[in-house]
Amino acid sequence: MVGDTNIRPPDTVKHLSRHDDISVEQAAQLLDPLDKQNVPKAIALIQCLHNLQDLALPPNPTDAKMQKAIAFFAKFLSLFLFPFIKTEMSLSQQMCSLSTYGFQAAALQLKHGTGCMTGPLYTESQSVVKNTVFTTVRLQLLDLEDLKMKFYIILEGTDRLEVVFSDCRTQDHAKNFDIAQLATKLATATLINAAFQRNPELDRGHRQSSLTGALGIDHVNPKSWKGDTCVKNVDIQKEWDAGMLAANKILIQYFGP
Repeated sequence: MVGDTNIRPPDTVKHLSRHDDISVEQAAQLLDPLDKQNVPKAIALIQCLHNLQDLALPPNPTDAKMQKAIAFFAKFLSLFLFPFIKTEMSLSQQMCSLSTYGFQAAALQLKHGTGCMTGPLYTESQSVVKNTVFTTVRLQLLDLEDLKMKFYIILEGTDRLEVVFSDCRTQDHAKNFDIAQLATKLATATLINAAFQRNPELDRGHRQSSLTGALGIDHVNPKSWKGDTCVKNVDIQKEWDAGMLAANKILIQYFGP
């Protein structure tokens, strides 16, 4: 629910398929309810929905209103997503985007309750925003000797844990193992990761040559990040306030003053 518009899956499929390169079948696949754990597909869905704002509104007033609602919600979700996948964003830009998301999410929660976002989704996403800001401030306080400490917010997720799990599963042909075997595999995986930490040139990372414009990006490496992530270059208060103003502007554009 966004405003007085109830966005349903058929509406999303209909407007997604207005893209020249997305068929109705492909749009339906992006919304497949049986594939809830497919993170790349979920990311691709948000990216495709975000591009709706570039399409001309349909002549039918009802369809135009629905497209505006979907584009508004997609832009809202992208404020949270893009700081984790757009490798050209600086830490300051990431802070501003997450701040904008936080204020906008709070406004939508106050207006719609769980009609727009579920309680757990709202709570957990706001926790990510809070933890990212707090960690940046802590690192700024620790960087007293101007060590130019860097903070990659992509490391705040479970990527590294998933890599360790992957290492455990691929060390040999035994895909299933008991607790004793798991302990041994975890110890080996830890040694492997420690070796890569000491010798980062040995870790080839992902083989995708460019992340620019790619759909369904997942597990981005710090080595791939191009933006400035030095904590000393971030003015937290400035970016937080800028996010508040940006969120207010977006909400006024859609809901009115």
